[in-house]
Amino acid sequence: MEIFLYTLLALISFVWFFILNPRLNRSGTKKFPPGPTGLPVVGYLLQLGPKPHIKLAELSKRYGPLMSLKFGSVNTIVASSPEFAKQILQKHDQVFSGRPLPDAIQAQPNPEATIAWVPGDHQWKNRRRICNTQLFTTQRLELLQHLRVEKARAVRALIRKHCGSSDPVDLGRLEFAMSLNLISNSIFSVDLVDPDSDSAQEFKDLVWRIMEDASKPNVSDYFPMIRRFDLQGVKRHISSSYVRLHEIFDELIDQRLKARELDPMTPKGDFLDVLLDQCQEKGSEFSRVTIKPMMVKKLEVLPVHKFELKVAFL
Repeated sequence: MEIFLYTLLALISFVWFFILNPRLNRSGTKKFPPGPTGLPVVGYLLQLGPKPHIKLAELSKRYGPLMSLKFGSVNTIVASSPEFAKQILQKHDQVFSGRPLPDAIQAQPNPEATIAWVPGDHQWKNRRRICNTQLFTTQRLELLQHLRVEKARAVRALIRKHCGSSDPVDLGRLEFAMSLNLISNSIFSVDLVDPDSDSAQEFKDLVWRIMEDASKPNVSDYFPMIRRFDLQGVKRHISSSYVRLHEIFDELIDQRLKARELDPMTPKGDFLDVLLDQCQEKGSEFSRVTIKPMMVKKLEVLPVHKFELKVAFL
């Protein structure tokens, strides 16, 4: 696989320099801030090293607080001063709010419905408003305080149970299960996993696979012209996890819709109820299809540590 990848990069290098590059030169060049030249084809991609933030700080001392680098065939502008950051993030935030969508993110169903990657248009503002007013608020945290107390007591009882039988406790799996159930109760008002069963580990592996693949360096993001080939298989590997998560959400949505039909006067008051209410409003931009990526984003804050810590009570 590595030999094939290197051969393909060499072929891309040949095509770029002897076929594509002259055409680009004839069509006119864009003006970019100063920056290092980098290597042919890959640009500065291989020179960032294991600590890119330190390398970029060193480069800014030489080329200034606003510099340009080329990662593969993608031109990137780097701002490294508070003044330029303020110009980009505050004064001209609408102009710079767009961002390229990583190939791994596009593997999920309906990636255009996500919050983190969609353009900053009125649809994005509407979704963000719902999150800010219905989920990430002090009142919402206060309403969920009893859940946090309840889950903490459940964990303590589980540890006592293992202490009595001298069985080891997998604290990593226990922490993940408690965090997952806290989030799932805030969204669906149900526990998704049993902390004392293997289901917690299965769901943990599912979420971890998504986070790991989405953060993995992908050659398709630096050479969009070969994105369709998915050379590293990242998109193929992550898509099954996204599909499975959406299947779980579909089951929970179906259960909630049936419950609302049987007892419409007793809402759960969780995030799913808020989204379903939005879906039922006339002219709403929300639908069953667009609310599921928002739930995926909520689950991505779970602590899915790769280590396992088991404590035995003797």
